[in-house]
Amino acid sequence: MATPIVLTLINFLHELFTIIWIGGMLLLVLVILPILKKQFEKEKVNQIDKMIKKRLSIFTYVSIVVLMVTGLLITRLADPIIFTGFISFESSYATLVSIKHILFILMALIAIFRSAILDRIKGMENKARNKLGKILLLVNIIFAIAVLFLSSYLGVIALL
Repeated sequence: MATPIVLTLINFLHELFTIIWIGGMLLLVLVILPILKKQFEKEKVNQIDKMIKKRLSIFTYVSIVVLMVTGLLITRLADPIIFTGFISFESSYATLVSIKHILFILMALIAIFRSAILDRIKGMENKARNKLGKILLLVNIIFAIAVLFLSSYLGVIALL
């Protein structure tokens, strides 16, 4: 059995890297891109956006790995009565955790697609590529908000 300090550290890292990933997406959409669009012409915005995306993808990849590792540790140390498996629908709690895991997987796949694959698709116009990238970013933000809500709700359920 892990000590309270070990459990706290694991949970802290899980929450910290959730903040880094989701905060990066929100900062990009709510602050950086609107400022760039007001200050620069479209071609320059696209260049800066690519540089920002390249830099943020490093933080995203590290966050994905840390979230997977800490998530696995949290589930290994969880009460087996509460946690019944990675994707399990045996109880309402397990169902909500499973939905959270599915959303995380979708978020990771979208992030990897946006940063590593989207720009390499041949035959796609830049305008269409940029639009798809923005749509996927907004979808990831919606999924992220859902994950945060589910995490908060599951935390409250665990306390009751």
